[in-house]
Amino acid sequence: MANIPIIIILFVAFCVSTFFNFANAVGMTFIVVGHVYCDTCGVEFETTLSQSIGEAIVKLECRNRIDQSYTYQSKDIVVDKRGNYEIEVMGDYEESDCNVILVRSPSQDCNDPIEKWRKARVVLTTTDGVRGNVRFANSLGFKKRTSHLGCNKFLKKWGYFEL
Repeated sequence: MANIPIIIILFVAFCVSTFFNFANAVGMTFIVVGHVYCDTCGVEFETTLSQSIGEAIVKLECRNRIDQSYTYQSKDIVVDKRGNYEIEVMGDYEESDCNVILVRSPSQDCNDPIEKWRKARVVLTTTDGVRGNVRFANSLGFKKRTSHLGCNKFLKKWGYFEL
């Protein structure tokens, strides 16, 4: 019987802690940062020969996991000249799947989205154990129509077959 007050105190402490975590998450502003590149070798991953694509357009979309309805959609974001972007998102999206998505490339010879890298998942919640408000998205890539001249040499150096 002496343990009942201790259990009640622990339960109240847990409830108060949960309330403050929830209150903090509702007003949280996340910053999603990422990069857009051109795959100049057609290998479908970023290499030292890859080039940044400035002024490409990306956007962030979050969808409810159950009914796939949109819970958040950013406006189109124009990346900077180095291919980098930052997207500010207000709120917690624990029940949503959020992705940064390629929209368009300004480059005429590098505008075919790489299927594996046309979107990048980001987790926008404070309940996942990640501290802070900055979230890093994987790089997003477009594929160049013709390979860079140095690709064969580069790929041989790293043990890949010729294109």
